[in-house]
Amino acid sequence: MALQGTLKDFSITEIIQLVGQQLKTGVLWIRHRKKLVEISFVDGMIVHVHSNFRGKRDLIGEILVKAKLITEEQLESVLKIQKETLKYTGEILVDLGLLTKEEVLRVIATQVYETIYDLFWWEDGIFSFDLKMVESYKKIPFALSTEQVLLNILRMVDEWSEIEKKIVSLNLVLRKSLRKEEQSDDILASQNMLREKLSSEQELLYNLVDGTRTVQEIIDRSLFGRFNACETLVSLMEMGLIEAVGIKTPTLLKKVSTINFKEALAFAYYGAFLIFIFLLLIYFKPNFLRHFWDSKIERVDMETPALFVHRAQLDRIRNALEIFYLERGVYPQRLEELVTAQLLRKSDLFYHKGMSYQYELKDGKYILKH
Repeated sequence: MALQGTLKDFSITEIIQLVGQQLKTGVLWIRHRKKLVEISFVDGMIVHVHSNFRGKRDLIGEILVKAKLITEEQLESVLKIQKETLKYTGEILVDLGLLTKEEVLRVIATQVYETIYDLFWWEDGIFSFDLKMVESYKKIPFALSTEQVLLNILRMVDEWSEIEKKIVSLNLVLRKSLRKEEQSDDILASQNMLREKLSSEQELLYNLVDGTRTVQEIIDRSLFGRFNACETLVSLMEMGLIEAVGIKTPTLLKKVSTINFKEALAFAYYGAFLIFIFLLLIYFKPNFLRHFWDSKIERVDMETPALFVHRAQLDRIRNALEIFYLERGVYPQRLEELVTAQLLRKSDLFYHKGMSYQYELKDGKYILKH
């Protein structure tokens, strides 16, 4: 199957969905400028994801060190074995008894979701699919259904804006709610009852909240990934079990560790060049720029362009349509069905003074415009 094109021709959803439905085995390459993502499929199932931009902190070994499941020394030993045997890091960790299969599978699944989630924010790029044999994990059975992955990620994209209203920064520090002596007996009884009903994920994250850890540190320790961890933390906040303390400013060392020095050097070079040209223009004041020196600037109040509002609403409706399709196998006859299915609010169907978006279903495909 020869499959290639641009992200303006086909969406990420359509590309992955097509490979999954055709039960193909091979590698999907998606590139946006210098960013590259490789998604490996076996019989239409996702078995491996790799990216060149997520950085060292997202490699399996680094994630496990941050989660305090292995030490730096153990990771070094594992990487040495990997270099000699070419085995997957996860399989070596299980062979050495450092981790269980379940822990490794959780990290791999998190990597898949986090990487593909990033793809959904790419507005342009190119892609190609190569039919080829793909080596999957031998001792750790891992494969994710493309349909289930897409369904979950579309929900992540749709719900993230609501999560951001509570988790305003990954540097937000959380603590368990007020000390017992500051609470009434009724509130304490209610909180104790809620804690008894916590799911295993909620209980794990609740125990990681200590008043000093940031949201990012809790994500690292939990192995749940950014979306799942933040969603669970929001649920704990809404239950009144945890609350925000403030935002911890990253240390200089952490800030420096996130800098790509090659890119920073290139920006510094071009920045210095532009400043040099600007200073020359100020010094010599060429005639063709003279009217700029004499011009006056008046302040003008501007509203947010309606184009961006419409585009955001259209993206929200498209995501809801794809979720509806993945759940039911068909697109809705009318947009109002998305409201009934609780995928959209009624207000999402209108873009200007009560005018609704135009939606037409034809030959199993839809046309959406305003």
